[in-house]
Amino acid sequence: WISVTNTIWWQDFPRAVLVDFASLFPKKDDEIHRDSKCDFAAQLAGFMASLVIDIPSLAHWITQLTKYDFGSATGHLVASVPGVHLNRTSVLAESFRPSSFLGSVLASVVGLSHLFRTVADSNGAGLKALAAVLGKSCKNAHGRFEIVLRRNHNVPADENAVSVFVPKSDQTSEGDYVQLGFLPRNVAKWVSPLWDAGFLAFSGYVYPKEALSAVSGENSQKVQLILNVSEGPHFRDMSKMMQSEQIAAFCSLIASIQRHYGLWRLREVLNQYRWPESLESEIVYGASSIGSVSSKFLAAFSAAAGKKSLQHFDSEESDPEWGCWNAREELKNPSVKIIFPTIERVKNAYNGIMPSRRILCFSERTWQRLKTLNVLHDAIPHPHERVGHPMHTKVVRRCFWSRRDAPSIGWVYCGSHNFSAAAWGRQISNPFGTKADGPHKGDPSMNSGLHICNYELGIIFTFPPTENNDCHKAKSTKLGDIVLPFVVPAPKYESQDRPATKLAMREVMTELAEREGEKQAEEEMMEEIIEEEEEIEEINCVGEEKEEEKAYAEILWSQVDSSQNS
Repeated sequence: WISVTNTIWWQDFPRAVLVDFASLFPKKDDEIHRDSKCDFAAQLAGFMASLVIDIPSLAHWITQLTKYDFGSATGHLVASVPGVHLNRTSVLAESFRPSSFLGSVLASVVGLSHLFRTVADSNGAGLKALAAVLGKSCKNAHGRFEIVLRRNHNVPADENAVSVFVPKSDQTSEGDYVQLGFLPRNVAKWVSPLWDAGFLAFSGYVYPKEALSAVSGENSQKVQLILNVSEGPHFRDMSKMMQSEQIAAFCSLIASIQRHYGLWRLREVLNQYRWPESLESEIVYGASSIGSVSSKFLAAFSAAAGKKSLQHFDSEESDPEWGCWNAREELKNPSVKIIFPTIERVKNAYNGIMPSRRILCFSERTWQRLKTLNVLHDAIPHPHERVGHPMHTKVVRRCFWSRRDAPSIGWVYCGSHNFSAAAWGRQISNPFGTKADGPHKGDPSMNSGLHICNYELGIIFTFPPTENNDCHKAKSTKLGDIVLPFVVPAPKYESQDRPATKLAMREVMTELAEREGEKQAEEEMMEEIIEEEEEIEEINCVGEEKEEEKAYAEILWSQVDSSQNS
């Protein structure tokens, strides 16, 4: 352990026989269910790329991952990355080869208003023509319209410029297209180097209603473009041909590709197994920081963790709400036991309250909300030698109580996620204001968003029933073999117990200062950070087109127009 470094793949995983860039992309549903551990490299790459996306000199760390074999990973990575992550499904053209598909990026189109809000289109003829085009049969069953991308090699303003077109009909000839606008500069910056080198190919879709609203001036929201990424002719030669500019572009792509984070990733991992929901189970969450937790967040976390409402098991599975665990269910039957130390335990620690002041975080308002739910349990460190010392841990365990002679069934998470919506994400319902069409019509999860505030990373070890656990036959570790850092079952709070909130610890410091008359204690008390309720502010998920994006598009339009007229 003296020589341990932070490059975890060097320590735990062997060199790969073949370099595989496809391993860094999210897996399709059928691939995930075939091989539950095949996405370890993809999850690690996505998290790392989000950290170094603005540092091109570190982009090579992403490509280094392709040199290692993560096939022996026995856990699932669960990451959180700040931002609003949107749940928009990928749609492939009929002529598209699914085997070459790598993933999707949620981008946008800039410059749509140029052609349709000018003197040249004062009578609205151009807008009517576009509406006719977007309403034709090119729209697929999902309500999306396929677009065509073209490189603009002779535009001085940006050597990476990419134009966005829509075909006038299903069978179009060369030149029979209408240009909508361009890819944003920050997207074109990484699309073009990878496209020009033949490493990757790009196609995409827009929503006709969004495009028409933007060009007609009904709203100033960005027009979302779902950019599909697939293997190019030289994809298999990337490791031999890549230059520094393309490595930086590849890192940006990996950071931008749509994947599941936070609660959605937790759900994705656990949905790979058939858990015995009919059995009694418990979820315990021990964390040194408890955020702005409400019954709604508790229900969202429990639902992601696989909790279902038994009373709905007889309803129709086609119902989107079938078996869903919600805030109403959570209030009636709380499902998560929160492990957090009482103020008495913190006050009686070996070194007093001081070591806990910067480690523990729990607002008084959250305590008042949770008080009536009776979900708080005292955090007694384990093993016994740790009693009297504060714990800075974030551990979750769900255990199903099976028959006595059967191995324990469940899973354990360990990582950096505090128990908060800031870490795991807060679901935003339909931020686009659009309705899902086609096969997903009526599904409330479609077109939803997850707002995450923090960078977090952890790992889940699963112990499912043996009948769907073929990939773990060689694993000897059992759920009961994993020792938690706190005593379980943890004692439930008594009526007089109170968690070590910031306010409670500040009151203890005040009492000590008055009792002992120590100036130092009083000064340290005054340094205490003012307790604030964790708030996740409302944000505009879709966003308006920025002024610099409009200016960029106008310059491109002028140069494209002049090149066509010359």
